[in-house]
Amino acid sequence: MVMASDLLQRYHDITSGPVVSDTCISGECVSKLLETSWVKIMVIRYQVAPNINTIEIEVSLPNCIIEPTCPSTTTEQDEARKFIDDNVNHLNYLLGLQKVGFSLGILSTEG
Repeated sequence: MVMASDLLQRYHDITSGPVVSDTCISGECVSKLLETSWVKIMVIRYQVAPNINTIEIEVSLPNCIIEPTCPSTTTEQDEARKFIDDNVNHLNYLLGLQKVGFSLGILSTEG
């Protein structure tokens, strides 16, 4: 995982420079701060107000199906445990971002 301090430095690099972007539509410019299979973090800047920006974070939990069986095998139990541990680690990573100054919010169309 990317260290929060590295992410914060990259954020400062993006926001201190000119408004340029991977994609820029109608004056709204999007720069990718980070993209992994778990998360995509984008910095949104505006050509008319380059000092104003927002951060959008898309979080995706990987698909995982481990059907319960009786009796369950050690491998199935290990896979289920690893999946849960990875999810907990991911959520702790997001909390770490908050500790260094990022604001977190949740938008969901599911659940």
